[in-house]
Amino acid sequence: MALMRQEKDGYSNLVLDAVLSKAQLPARDRAFAGMLFYGTLEHLLTLDACLAKCLQKPLTKLDAQVRAVLRCGLYQIKYTEVPDSAAVNESVKLVKRMGKTSAAGLVNAVLRKAGTVEPGPFADERERLSVTGSVSGEIAQMLLDHYPDRADEILNNFFVQPPTALRVNVLQTSPKVLITALEAEGVKAVEGPVPGSLLAEFEGTPANSAAFKAGMFHVQGLASQLAALSLDAHHGQKVLDLCAAPGGKTVTIAQCMGNGGRLYSCDLAINRLQLIFKALERCHITNTIVTRQDAAQYNPDFCEADRVLCDVPCSGLGVLAKKPDIRYKTLEGLEDLYRVQADILRTAARYVKQGGKLVYSTCTINPMENERIIEEFLAEREDFRIGEPYMVPEGACKSEFGMTLLPDGRGMDGFFIAVLERV
Repeated sequence: MALMRQEKDGYSNLVLDAVLSKAQLPARDRAFAGMLFYGTLEHLLTLDACLAKCLQKPLTKLDAQVRAVLRCGLYQIKYTEVPDSAAVNESVKLVKRMGKTSAAGLVNAVLRKAGTVEPGPFADERERLSVTGSVSGEIAQMLLDHYPDRADEILNNFFVQPPTALRVNVLQTSPKVLITALEAEGVKAVEGPVPGSLLAEFEGTPANSAAFKAGMFHVQGLASQLAALSLDAHHGQKVLDLCAAPGGKTVTIAQCMGNGGRLYSCDLAINRLQLIFKALERCHITNTIVTRQDAAQYNPDFCEADRVLCDVPCSGLGVLAKKPDIRYKTLEGLEDLYRVQADILRTAARYVKQGGKLVYSTCTINPMENERIIEEFLAEREDFRIGEPYMVPEGACKSEFGMTLLPDGRGMDGFFIAVLERV
């Protein structure tokens, strides 16, 4: 089962894809299985806390298959519209099919009781937030330290799966035309809060859409679009995207440039460069040079750039709704990541011509990877100052070192954007 494989520290999307590819399920059953898998993973600590109250021995001492069945069964009872009796009965049948007949009585009794149990009491606020928000204690503490009044709101929004954010290919079409094209395919779409964006509801993968195959749009989060738009790139400029794969920001920047000028799209991982090539080809972008480059290593060919984007590697603490694996990370080793982020920013700054712009962005809401990095950079480089982002969405937190976007449950991820102008 996917949940057992995931428990061994696999990547959730890869684990689920591998299991479903072998199962050969119809599309509807695949969707239901995916919902159960990701839902159970997202609420894992809450589920475990409730189950622990109904067991005579620690949950970790149970057979792995039985433990997975209990978690999945309780998820259905607490968070889905599946009738409680159906969730219990199917869970009992499942353990029997697994050859765990002796555990059938336990599964039946525990699920019937656990469905009425709530987690708690808690030793302190950190434990409460960790269990009810189903994140590691370290992540809970980070939220309490930096967002004490909004910690619950942030975690609640991470449980919401918003519509898919799209970026309209303005070189080929317009939002209204694309909405019509998607509706003809049975996809409901509306214009998003970021100009040139759509929010769409796909039954399957957007890659199956005829409009996608024709290059009329690419999938890109609203916050990521804002980072690319904040670069303020134009036709005829020399522009760098230093941490580009899989290529969403590169495509958006190229469209802002009217497919003119020269855009360098870089990434260190060779295998990920192919993703950029495919995105550019599908969207009919021709002004871009894709190259392998370590963003922290200086390249004199990139000097005198008008615009530079460095969307640096980060902890991903703003996208837990998309990457539930991150929920349970301990945050150990982040000091090494901070150094990489600072090195990339310093190197990127060397490329910017006087009067040019540099955008530093992350998909995390951890201030140590965001405001602190910018504060230290500005202390070193007096020839840079903070500029204005493309727009400031409702609920954004602006400071003297940039803008933090918090997850809103409506399509905006947790993100950080700092616009730096060289004077």
